[in-house]
This record gives sequence, structure tokens and C-alpha cells, in this order.
Amino acid sequence: MKVTRSVLFVILAAALFVQLVIIGYNQATGFIRIGGVAEFIVRLAFGSALSFIFGVLLFLADQRMIRLLDRRFTWETRPAARVAAEVLAVAAIGALFGTTVTVAAHLVSPYPEGFARSAVNNALITMVINLVVAAVIEATLWYRRGRDAERDAAALEQENLRLRFETLKQQLNPHFLFNALNTLSSLIGRDDRRAQIFVEDFSAVYRYTLDVLERPAVTLREEMDFARDYLALQQVRFGDGVSAEMDIDSRLLERLVPPLAVQTLLENALKHNSATPERPLLLTLRTVDGMLEVGNTLQPRQERPGARSGRRTGIGLENLRRRYALISGSEPDITMTGDRFVARLPLIEAHYP
Repeated sequence: MKVTRSVLFVILAAALFVQLVIIGYNQATGFIRIGGVAEFIVRLAFGSALSFIFGVLLFLADQRMIRLLDRRFTWETRPAARVAAEVLAVAAIGALFGTTVTVAAHLVSPYPEGFARSAVNNALITMVINLVVAAVIEATLWYRRGRDAERDAAALEQENLRLRFETLKQQLNPHFLFNALNTLSSLIGRDDRRAQIFVEDFSAVYRYTLDVLERPAVTLREEMDFARDYLALQQVRFGDGVSAEMDIDSRLLERLVPPLAVQTLLENALKHNSATPERPLLLTLRTVDGMLEVGNTLQPRQERPGARSGRRTGIGLENLRRRYALISGSEPDITMTGDRFVARLPLIEAHYP
């Protein structure tokens, strides 16, 4: 929450209310005796001004305290510890601010009933008030988190719909099917064993794409299994024109990535680069510094006039960036040097929200 005009207005209203409560309480208990309207207005104005200043500071202190507790005691994992820690912290902050306000007021206009008694009284009142302030802040944050979660879920669903549409279009792409069937036809009768393996890999690729379209994230293990099947198809098609190297840290296999993230990058490499036995296209998949690095040598092929593959690839990469931003707040890091294209994908902890 930011200190907006509406927040300042609420704090000012609360400061006036608090001072009315304090003055009324002190008058009822005999702490003070107000001599008339003028004295009442002076006490109310002076007390409200101090309360407003310290109210803003109290609001900022509570926000800071809540952010610190969010890192140590989350509501989802340690609710009991969070309640205990927050109640103690709120009480301590309230007592500190209440005492500080009393000291400031006493220095300007000494309490006729005595400082110690007033300090204790005001500290207790401020502790109770701060419990209410912290509760309001927490309730507001819960509401905003829920609203943001719903918004992100809707945005993620929109991106997944886009992904499903693009994937289905790719599955129905006549060039993709033609190339696959042409490759399969060339194997039948000549190498039936490889033809059978090709059909199994082809089936696995389609089954995986259908299985993950509804999921916001998949494990790196699943993506790498899919990548092997996908690359096996391409290596049958291109022969020695495509080679792949993998070096994946097994400790990271349960980390998460958006579904078909690897396929997007591999398809990008195969679509825009030539791959021939004389000049093989080298694809690399490895984990570096806790990220998945997918790279390829740059050997651009000549695009046919009017070809739109670059535009489609741009859509795929932008879709990947958006899905990353929605599920983790991070984005892929894509770089291009003179002879290599490299994309580094963040690996998300398995307990992402």
C-alpha cells in the first residue's frame, strides 16, 4: 500500500477520532478537566496534528513490519507463528509510538496529572489502535492479493488460450505434417525399426502437447523428456544436419518452466537456420547458474519472399515472456552474438504461488 491522498485522509479522520476518544476518556476518568470550548479545541487540534504525524509514521512502520514478517512467517506456511509474531510486533510498535507521542506532547505542554500515568494510559490506547491499524492493512493486502491473483489467473488463462491456439495451428500445419509423413514414408520398408521409433516419438510429441496445454507450468524433467522426443524427430528428418548436446543438473529437474518453453526455442532454431550434413546445426541444452540455457549456432537460412516465420517466432517468444511474467515475475534472457543465439530460462521453485 502506498501513502496516497485517500490513505492520508483516512489517517487524518482516525487522528481526530482518536483524540476525541482520548479526551473523552481522560475527562470521564478524571485525568483532565476541560475548562471550556476553547481549551477543548486547542487540545483537539494539537493532539490531532501530533496523532496525524505519528499516524503516518505508524502506518509506514506497520507496513515495514508486515513486509518483514512476510519473509519469515508466511500466512500459508506458519499461520500460528505469524499471528503471535505480528501481535507482539504490533503491540511493541503501538507502545513505542504512544510513549513517543506522550513525550512530545509533555515537552510542549506538561500534563498536569503527571507524565508517567499519561504515558502508560496513552501507550495502552495506541497499542489497541495499532492492532486495528494492522488488521486493516492486512485485510487490505489480502483483498488486493486476491484481486491480483484473479487478474493474473485470467491473464494466464488468456496466454494459455493463445498457446493452445498456436500449438493446435502448429499441429495442423500442413508443412509439419507433410515433412513428418514424408520422413516416415522414407523409412518404411527401408528401416522399419527406425520407422517404428519415429512413430512412437511422433505420438509422444503430440500427446505431451495435448497433456500440458491446460497447465501453467511443468517440471524441467517433463520438458527435457519432451525435448528428447522432439529432437529425435528432427534428427531423423535432418540426419547429420542436426546435432544436440544436453548437460542438465539432475538436482534441478523438479524446478518448473512454462509448458513447451523448450520446444518454442528449438523450433525457432530449426525454422531460421540451415541444417545440412556439410554445415550441421548444433543445439545445446544445459543448466547454468540455476537456469536452463538453450542455444544454437547461427547460420541463417534464406527466407522465401513473403515468408512470415519471423513474425510467428516473435509471437512465440513474446508469449513465453508473458507466461513467465505471470507465473514467476521473471523473464527469459535472450542474447545473440555473432555466431550463437542463446536463451536463458529461469527455473522456478516448485512451490510457486
